[in-house]
Amino acid sequence: MTELTERAIAWEHSGDGEFPYHAEVDGRTLTVRVNDFPAEPLYTLMADGAELADLDDWPSSWRRPPVPQHLLDLVARPITTDLLWTWARRICDVTTEHAAEVAALLGLPAPTQDDFGRLFVQPTPPGTAWLRLFMNDSAVGGLGLASVEVRFTTPSLSRSELDACFGPSENLPRVHWDAPHVTAHRITTPDAPLTCTLFASFHDDPGPTDRAFQISLRRDSH
Repeated sequence: MTELTERAIAWEHSGDGEFPYHAEVDGRTLTVRVNDFPAEPLYTLMADGAELADLDDWPSSWRRPPVPQHLLDLVARPITTDLLWTWARRICDVTTEHAAEVAALLGLPAPTQDDFGRLFVQPTPPGTAWLRLFMNDSAVGGLGLASVEVRFTTPSLSRSELDACFGPSENLPRVHWDAPHVTAHRITTPDAPLTCTLFASFHDDPGPTDRAFQISLRRDSH
């Protein structure tokens, strides 16, 4: 194991969120599996389908590959109210427990985990600082998608644009004097097993023309 983790392995990208990297080394097919961190180690190194070792960090000698063009194309769309509406409707139908499958349902590439186990779509869509998936912790009884969070590089969608698409929004109580101002939209679709709530975060008490710096789509039960 030490020989492999200290070797300068040039990994290739598979496009699979659970098994994102593979390489051929000394006639063996090596694969890196991403685990359910922090309940499990961050990575597992596999050889020809058999588990070799768990890893809590990415070895410094290993070289990550660039993101394939077909994955870059998936995140080329800017975040609009129409796109958020599509995502919200699909979130109401999401029952899968796997983050890569959730991303595929939203038309996104499989997310990758950072060193803290957080799931981010890389690269980010135009005009965003990050797009993050939150998955429920199976260790405490939750399963599947919890929410999708989009942080904009500059405040983007206005309250009036969101209200025109999702209906009148509700002002939520602030939890602290310097907390953001948050509005909420409850979203339902016919025959869907779940509902969705869209939360928009603003720096100031939002009027119709004020723009949100963050949007979150939370999956709810009826």
